[in-house]
Amino acid sequence: MFLNGATSQLRKTTNLKLVLALLSTVMLAACGGGDSSSSYSSPTLNLNAAERSYVTGGYSTNAVISGDCQGTKLQNTSATYSGTTYAGLPTLIGNETEIDFLVPNSSPFCSAFYNSNGGQGQVEKIFWDPTTINLMTDGANPPNYVYSNLQSFPSAVTAGSQGTASTYINYYGTSKPVTTGALTWSVVADTPSTLLWVTVDEATLIATGKLAYTSTTTYRINANNTLTALFKVIELYSGFTGGAGDFTINETYQ
Repeated sequence: MFLNGATSQLRKTTNLKLVLALLSTVMLAACGGGDSSSSYSSPTLNLNAAERSYVTGGYSTNAVISGDCQGTKLQNTSATYSGTTYAGLPTLIGNETEIDFLVPNSSPFCSAFYNSNGGQGQVEKIFWDPTTINLMTDGANPPNYVYSNLQSFPSAVTAGSQGTASTYINYYGTSKPVTTGALTWSVVADTPSTLLWVTVDEATLIATGKLAYTSTTTYRINANNTLTALFKVIELYSGFTGGAGDFTINETYQ
């Protein structure tokens, strides 16, 4: 996630389509954690309120990109407003804009993955389920992400809490499904008044059954039940990158 990076959409669908077109396959991933061995008792915080506030209020991230791709990323997502999906279902919509700046002579894969390199990012609509405040199926035809089993986040979490937000199949705008995966999360100890929320998007290639990517994003749940994005680690595997090899990409948010 789920919340910035399409997913971003993320996780994002637009980036993934271009990667697919360029390399005849697909993308995504990340990881993080905190100090779970601390001697103090971790607090109990309201993840539901924190995630809901983050999504509905809008968010902005400045990222330094390192690893197998290098550069910076500016991403802004507006406060949500009521509307409908392309299939006419009620939804909350956030307008997302991303502008990427990669170092010169970046690889073709990196240039496709961060597809607004050096230019003005296009506005992309992000669709959220009004009840669970989870990413929801946009209803596009041909389809992109098709989400199922959406679950609300708990109002009380502490270190060790975990769950599954949703499962999905991604068609990447084609007639056949390409990947299937799940959006899972866990909570890790941080400080006496804060927690770390670690979200994982792990996808498998349907055609081969091999792991396509793992995207892990770490947020801080603050004492006032708000979220701060910290970093993401994206691990993409050769079967997903069209033979370009394995990639590890880090995004550190400022």
